[in-house]
Amino acid sequence: MNKHSYRSFRIYGYPSFGLLLYLIIVLINPYERTYNSWRFYLLRDFALEITFSIAYATALFETGIQLTSLLNKWYSWENRIKSRFSIQLCMQIIAIYLIVSLFFNLKFPVYFGYDDLMFRQVIIIGIIFSLLITAVFATEYFFYRWNDAKLKAMEMEQHTTQAQLEALKLQLDPHFLFNNLSTVTALIEDEPSTAIAYITKLSSIYRYMLTNRARNVISLQDEIAFIKTYLFLYQIRYGAGIQVHIGETMSAPEISLPPLTLQLLIENAIKHNVFSNEAPLNIHIYFPDEKSIVVENNRQPNPRAKTSTNMGLNNIFERYLLMNQPTPFITVDDHFFRVKITLINPDNN
Repeated sequence: MNKHSYRSFRIYGYPSFGLLLYLIIVLINPYERTYNSWRFYLLRDFALEITFSIAYATALFETGIQLTSLLNKWYSWENRIKSRFSIQLCMQIIAIYLIVSLFFNLKFPVYFGYDDLMFRQVIIIGIIFSLLITAVFATEYFFYRWNDAKLKAMEMEQHTTQAQLEALKLQLDPHFLFNNLSTVTALIEDEPSTAIAYITKLSSIYRYMLTNRARNVISLQDEIAFIKTYLFLYQIRYGAGIQVHIGETMSAPEISLPPLTLQLLIENAIKHNVFSNEAPLNIHIYFPDEKSIVVENNRQPNPRAKTSTNMGLNNIFERYLLMNQPTPFITVDDHFFRVKITLINPDNN
């Protein structure tokens, strides 16, 4: 039962279960006992007993509903199913016992047969229904948790697809390809050997991009090797205008990060800064500890740069969120732009 169905359940469920309880009481008692009571009954007595049964059903279910609402605030089902089930069941049984005890202290005609045997029968029925009601609310919790997990999985799948599409847009940027083809064209006549090396590096870059774009993580060593190849293209194109320093890593071989993360950060630095041989763009990749990597560049903002959509940075953030990893930490001041990224150990995921 979800919360929105309680109104309908109260209107139709309580009377139905009240009649069921009345029928159960009749069936579990010998015919002679029931007949000896009923032969003294008037129509109003039958109506009164049915009303009592409906009131008892109301007490059973309303107690369960109110206890569930109360305990959800102070002692949720999360990570403590057994203790929560036991506590709620015990509290409901105690509440029902008190209600039934008060009821049987009232004075009824002797022919109603409300004796100790009837008291025990009503208590036992109350315990059985309390157990069933508590089980229903536990099942409700599992159902909604399963449903939430299913919706979350669908949402994560949508985010993953979107992140992969955005990554693909960045990876196969036609401007990147056209600029590199223009560079190759210029090199062919003057420096054919460099042109051959350039084409070889360019093909290996696209092979890396296409091979690894769907992977969640890739080893840090492979990513660093890729970045060195990737930077070769820029250093041929811009010469001393871009200076990259990669610190020595002490991370274990299994340490990883999402593929193309460093490429996106370097692209971001090149896109938003101006540089020349006299005022180079200095990109420093280093490891402040064994659990993180920092990509830092000096700030020389490009006044002609288009308004940034932060697609590259958002892509990185999205992938870290999907993997339940700490998101990158960005520091910006007048002189530097710095991004600190957590390195991932797949064995701990």
